[in-house]
Amino acid sequence: MSLLKKLPNQKTKKKWKNNFLLFLLFLFSCDFTSGLHQSILEAQDLLKKQDYAHATKKYESVLLTKVSPNLKLKIHFQLGEIYSLYLNQNQKALENFQNVIDLTDNPIWHVKSLEKIADINFSYLKNYKESLKAYKTLVDFMPTLEKQDFYEYRYAQSFLKDKEYNQAITLFHKIKEKRSHEYYADSYYQLGLCHFFLKQWKSSIKFFKEFIARSNSQKDITIAKFLIANAYETDEELKKAYNIYYSILNSYPNPDVIKNRLESLYQRRVSRKR
Repeated sequence: MSLLKKLPNQKTKKKWKNNFLLFLLFLFSCDFTSGLHQSILEAQDLLKKQDYAHATKKYESVLLTKVSPNLKLKIHFQLGEIYSLYLNQNQKALENFQNVIDLTDNPIWHVKSLEKIADINFSYLKNYKESLKAYKTLVDFMPTLEKQDFYEYRYAQSFLKDKEYNQAITLFHKIKEKRSHEYYADSYYQLGLCHFFLKQWKSSIKFFKEFIARSNSQKDITIAKFLIANAYETDEELKKAYNIYYSILNSYPNPDVIKNRLESLYQRRVSRKR
């Protein structure tokens, strides 16, 4: 599994947003009559015109009226989606997703909202302490959820991003012990990163090599080799570092970075011989 494919490209994001918009319009069309909720019809029309700011105001005006608990819950969830996907107002998105959790005991809505809360904190706000809380709840959910492997991986990543390296190491070790785990191979890369940030160069190199042996992505292998070379260089094993940098000269995204490293290592090796 490629480390890079987890991030959707712009075309995928646009398709996802368009599909969400269709889902949103369908969701509400099943839940009201035009006589009672003319404002929702107007909000839907604003969404079709991609006037998201005014659409949110219209939906929020509906929340000030007497609406059924079920409709109120759906409006909060859709407001969360709109604020996050289209308006880049993630704090408002979080407030609305939390409102969904507060409004219902339905586990399906809890899971859907926790997924959003976790991802917003992890991917956009970089608030890893909050993403830890949300992913821990999803990991511990009973019965076990379909995306359990992803939640476990993101939970461990949240510790890594929060610089709690020892906790992350413990969790990634648990993942790598399960060969059937969706993120089995990637766990070796993450363990390499943990030890790299702890300046435990030999352990870092060991796990990056283990990752390379299991990865099918040439891009990811190149990145892992760069980090191995960097670890060797920092650990004063200059010849090994030089050879690995040289091996990725034509595959690394920015060849000038590799050329500069090679020149620097060459000068250091020459100085050693004097």
